[in-house]
Amino acid sequence: MRRDQRGIEGLPLRLMLVALLISLALPTMISVMHETTSNVAEQKAAEMAEEIAATLEEMSSGGPGNVRTVKVPDDLPAGIAFSIGGENGSVDYSRIKWDAGGREGSRYLTGVIAITEDGKPMVISAGDSIRLECPLGTWGTVKVVKV
Repeated sequence: MRRDQRGIEGLPLRLMLVALLISLALPTMISVMHETTSNVAEQKAAEMAEEIAATLEEMSSGGPGNVRTVKVPDDLPAGIAFSIGGENGSVDYSRIKWDAGGREGSRYLTGVIAITEDGKPMVISAGDSIRLECPLGTWGTVKVVKV
């Protein structure tokens, strides 16, 4: 940098250009970071829903008397909730829904229905455990109970 009159006049212009570039780039960078975080949360929710669905389908093929416990990991991002099962004959009894901070998804079950005691979808989140039971005398039905 020059140490004469031109150097002194050029410094504010350079600082103003740097500030302008930062002010234009910062919102874009924040948006990208937020979008990436949301995508990661949704992907983790989808993976956990797939794991629960696979367990339900495996139990159904095993038949009456099967019992398993599934724990939702504590390290899931905040704001993720799963909705499992429902009343027999409703659309909820054959799917697992998830909400990852406003981004929703669902996984439909194949060859199994998940019922709850009260007939309403059970909502679980990070750290919760559920007990899956295949009732005696029924095939393809799994009862979901919160532990």
